[in-house]
Parts: sequence; C-alpha cells; structure tokens
Amino acid sequence: MAIFTKEKGAAAAQQTSGRQTGKVWCHLGAILFAFFVVFGRSFYLSNSWALVLGSTSQLISGLVRGICWYLIFYLGISLLFRFIDSGRLLENRPGTKEYSWLQNYPLLQKIKTAAGWYAGKLERYPCRTVFLTMLIVNIPYIIFSYPAIFMGDSATQIAQSVFHTTELSNHHPVMHTLFLGACLNLGGMIGSWNFGAFLFCMIQTLMMFAVMGYGIKTLVEISANRWTYLGAIVYYLLHPRISAYLFLVSKDILYTDFLVLFYIAFFRLIQNSIPSRKRDFLLMGAAVLGMIMARNDGIYVIVLTLLVSLFYRPFRKKALCYIALAVFTTTMLNQVLYPAMNVTPGSIREMLSVPFQQTARYVKYFEDDVTEEEKEVIDRVLDYDVLAESYNPKLSDAVKATYHGTTKDLIDYFGVWFQMLLRHPGVYIQATISNYYQYFYPGETLFNNYSYEWSEEMMDGMNESFGSDFHFPAIWDTARDSLELTREDAFWTPVVSLLNKPAPYIWAAILFILYCLRRRSLLGFIFSMPMLVQMLIFITGPTNGYYCRYEYPMVVYLPIVIVTGVYLIRHTQKQPDICQT
Repeated sequence: MAIFTKEKGAAAAQQTSGRQTGKVWCHLGAILFAFFVVFGRSFYLSNSWALVLGSTSQLISGLVRGICWYLIFYLGISLLFRFIDSGRLLENRPGTKEYSWLQNYPLLQKIKTAAGWYAGKLERYPCRTVFLTMLIVNIPYIIFSYPAIFMGDSATQIAQSVFHTTELSNHHPVMHTLFLGACLNLGGMIGSWNFGAFLFCMIQTLMMFAVMGYGIKTLVEISANRWTYLGAIVYYLLHPRISAYLFLVSKDILYTDFLVLFYIAFFRLIQNSIPSRKRDFLLMGAAVLGMIMARNDGIYVIVLTLLVSLFYRPFRKKALCYIALAVFTTTMLNQVLYPAMNVTPGSIREMLSVPFQQTARYVKYFEDDVTEEEKEVIDRVLDYDVLAESYNPKLSDAVKATYHGTTKDLIDYFGVWFQMLLRHPGVYIQATISNYYQYFYPGETLFNNYSYEWSEEMMDGMNESFGSDFHFPAIWDTARDSLELTREDAFWTPVVSLLNKPAPYIWAAILFILYCLRRRSLLGFIFSMPMLVQMLIFITGPTNGYYCRYEYPMVVYLPIVIVTGVYLIRHTQKQPDICQT
C-alpha cells in the first residue's frame, strides 16, 4: 500500500511538472507574439522602434498593449494546444446523426450525397482523386495563363540558357536554368516559344498536383479525421495565391514541389506506425536531388534536418545515406561539373544581406560617427558614397549590388562592422527588424502578386531583346483579366484575407515547433527542422515578407506537415525524450 501511494505521488508530481513545463512554451509564444505586434506596428509606420521607445509615454503605451496581446495570445495558444491534444485532427469519428432535416432541402441532400461519394473515392484512390480534382478545377487557370507568367528572374535565366546573351551563372540554380532552357529550346524547334514556356509550367504544375495527392494519401493512410484532409483539399483548391503561382516561371515553384515531396517522404520513413515502401526511399532521394538543383539554399534544409535526425537512432543509417547523397551531389556540381561548363559562381554577397543592411543604415543615420579609416575599409567592399541613398529598409538588393570586395577586404570590413556595432548596437537591431518584421507582424502587409500585366511587360522586354515571340493569346484577354480580378478580390473576404499575409504561416510554423517542445518530442522537433531552417533562410535573405515566392513552399506544405507532425508525436512508439538525448 505504501509503495502504491509513493508511485502515485511520483506520477502526480511528474504530471504536474509536465503541465508546468508545457506552460513555459505557451508563455514564450505569447511573449514573442506580443513583441512583434507592438514593435511590428512601429516598424510598419516608421521603419524604426521610435513609436515604442521614442518617449516615456510611448514606452508605457507599448507595455500596456504588449501585456494585453500577451494575455490574449497566451489564452489562444493554450486552447489551441488543448485542441490538438484532444486528437480531433487525427481521430476519424463518423457522425451518428442522420440529419433528417436535410430531407426538406433537396439541393443540400444532393450536395451531401455527392460529398459522401467524393470522400469514398478519395479514401479508395487518394492520389489519383486529388490529382484529377486539382487538374480539373485549375483548367480555366491553365488556359488563361498560357503560355506562362514571367518575372524578372525568368528573363535572366532565359538570357543565359536560350539566347546566351549573358554567361551561365550560379546566381540562379544552374540545373533549373538549363531545364527551363531545354523546354524553351524544344518549343523553339517547333516554331513556338510559347509552347516551350507552357511545357515548363505544365511540368511543374503537374508535379505540384502529384505531391499534393501523395500528401493527402498519407493523411488517409494514417486515418486522419476525414474533415482534416477534406479541409486540406479545399485549402489547395481555393487558396488564391497557390493557384496564382502555379504557372510562374521561377525556381521557387519547382523547389516547392521537391520540398513538399521531401517532407512527405521524410515522414513516411521516420515514423514506425505505417509500413515504409521502397518507393518512399526512392522519392526521398529524388526530393534531395531536386531540392539541390532547384535552389542553391536547398542543401541547408536537407543537411541540417538530417544532422538533427541523427539523434533518432532508428533513422540514423538512412540519414547518413541521404546526407552523403546531398553532399556528394553538391560537391560534384559545384567543384566538377560547373567549372567544366565555365559557370560563373554565385556571389558571396547573397549571404550578407544582414550585415550590409546594418552598415547602410548606420551610414544613413550616423555618418558623422564613421571615421575616415572606416570609410576606406567599407568602400573596398561596398560603394560607400551611395550607401545612404541605396538603403531600402525592406530590401537589400540595392545595397548588395554595390559589393565588389575580396576575401581580405571582407575580413577587414567585418572588423570595422564590429567596431561600429559596439558604438550603436540599436542601429544594427533596427536594420535587421526593418528588413524582416513582416514575416512576424500580422498587420497590413500583403503578399505580392505577379500580375498578367506585369508578365506582359516582361514578355515585351524579352521579345525586344531576344527577338522571341512570347505573348498571351488575345482571345482570352477579357477572361484573363476577369479571372485575376476575381481571385484578388477573394483576398478581401473575411478569414480568406489572412491567407494573403505572410505572418499567419510563420506563426503556424512557430506554434508547431513550440508544440513539439511542449510535448518534449524528439521526433516532433526533428520533423519541424525544415520549417525552422526555412525561417532562418527568410531572416538572412534579401527581402521582407511580402515576397510570396520565398514563403510559397511553407504555404503549400503546412496543412499536411502539421497533421503528420501531430500524428508523429502521438502515435510513433518508443520515442526518446528530447531532454534525455
């Protein structure tokens, strides 16, 4: 009896400790949210923290608003985590009600019957059902967007791979550039540049539909709640920005295809509740190769994720194999193939947006504090005389474009950078927040849209420069404009408008990571690594959150990843505690 009482007391103490530990992550999430709401508003209005720290009254006002947001969000996180703990995302609970009142509404009854028929097909043939659904619903978009939607990078890649007016450069991923060129050259051979662009976009679009189907198939196989995966399909069908980017000629779309495939295959291999198949191993390998070839920073997502997964013993050998594949492929491309092809290497400036923006802001606001020696050192790396006027708080491209230094110059520059940091650390902090706050501030910032009008301007520029004949068929001009207006207007409806902002996706990822930590799940934390690495890439990149194409992979994979991640935490057996590893 004494032993029972002792064990019961120990169990109760452990449960209480777990609840207290869980609250820590709820508090942390609420504090982070309150910080970005209060400071984000200030940076949105003034590109500085002046509206919070500018005076005593503003500081008090900021503290009051921060406390209010903290309390609201703490309650929201607690309720959300409690809902996830209930298992309703995963447990398929067939309804017991007959809904006899539907008999009075024949139309609703027909809709219910059709929905039941569709759900039956979905559960029996998930991949092909989702693929065909996405294809059929998007046929108008595909027709009206023919041949493609072009943007600035598209023209640069086409110039390199098709018309050879500029040298092939690894500033844009070389294999993606060559693949785009191969499709366009095929179209050129049959006398239609339009067909070549259309072929490229159809390939990336059909791949997108296929990986969506693979993801929904996975949700069906783990017996997720029917409304969960039906909701994911509706999300994919109705999300205005997902459809708007399907035909965009950009490395980010094909990269999204491979990253979503990587995430799904990774889940299927790391869990132990449903059997893994040979094709899952092959698809994981294909995803690794595709990510490396579609974006230069894809290697970081792969390697950092798999390095952390080494802590999970059952997956260790697989992780080592895929790390070896990724490192070998990257080395062969960058050290052997590209030099043999005389490819110009990408510039290191692409990794230096943060310090360059900090220096530019310092020069803009505290130029009198910069010594002549410091000016000379900075000028050997960046064009000092134009830094102040080139500085854009939300975009580092203009500052980075002035880079011309050597490795030794960079070493000297960072010595000066550190000296200036010690004198005015607040300038550096504000420069960084200004460049990335939109990812975290759920305010007025909207995703950008590559409109048909903008694409026509790109086409006209390429036709004038290259003698090509890219164009939208005039027969669809009215329908095309109507489609775009309808789609963009949809973003202003309640709830749907949240889909057009960068912050909700980032906060969904942050909350998933916090939930993994709250549950002290090693597998959950490992599974959150791709989104964590992707967020780190966001806050070292050149632009603020309004560039949707950078966040596009997260927009696509979140519905599937959150559900499979929760399943991983709840259903995979014999997980080591993250604190014991």
